[in-house]
Amino acid sequence: MKTKSFKPKTLAKNIALLAKEKKGQNIVILDVSKISTFCNYFVIITGTVSTHINTLFEYIKTELKKRYGIIPAHTEGERFYKWVILDYGSVIVHIMTPQLREFYALERIWFKGKIVSYETKTKKNTK
Repeated sequence: MKTKSFKPKTLAKNIALLAKEKKGQNIVILDVSKISTFCNYFVIITGTVSTHINTLFEYIKTELKKRYGIIPAHTEGERFYKWVILDYGSVIVHIMTPQLREFYALERIWFKGKIVSYETKTKKNTK
């Protein structure tokens, strides 16, 4: 399997789209490249319960490996699946319960980061 190289922004968008496929909620890509020394993007995802967080975690990890040969450098939180992290170097994925997401408020802590859209824009039918 050949490893595909992505620009960090493209990798973050692919991760967000994978999360959306498995019904991840309130998906946010945060560009922290100008304010962080350890990564360029956060992908922050809410999972409804620990089983859903586990599903999102495994799906993202498995699909990135299967499709592109990309594996995380580090993972954390698999014991309880309340807040899990996938570290892809330039992109760090946070998947959390609604309660922990509200409590830790990563978007507020990293408020100087820029929110990046991952949805493709579709042209409206003019007929």
